[in-house]
Amino acid sequence: MEFCEKCGALMLPSKKEGKKTVLKCRECGHEKAMKVDGYKVEFRVKHSPKEKIVIVEDADKRTVEMTEDERREKRKEILEFFES
Repeated sequence: MEFCEKCGALMLPSKKEGKKTVLKCRECGHEKAMKVDGYKVEFRVKHSPKEKIVIVEDADKRTVEMTEDERREKRKEILEFFES
C-alpha cells in the first residue's frame, strides 16, 4: 500500500496507454511509477443499512427550549428507535 506524496490519499494501480502500470491517486490524480509488479485490489467493503448514520431532527422544536419531560420523551423515542 502506498500513499500520495501530495495529499496523503491511497494510491491505486492504473494502466497507462503504453500498457505500463502506474500508481495513481484517486483524490488529486498524482501518478507514480510502480516499484513492484503485482498490486491488486482484493476486496471492496460493502456497508449494510444498519451501519449508516441516522440523524433525528425536528426543525420546529429546535428553536423552542424543551422542558425536562419533553427531553425524557425524546430520549425514550431515540432509544426505542435504536433498539428496534
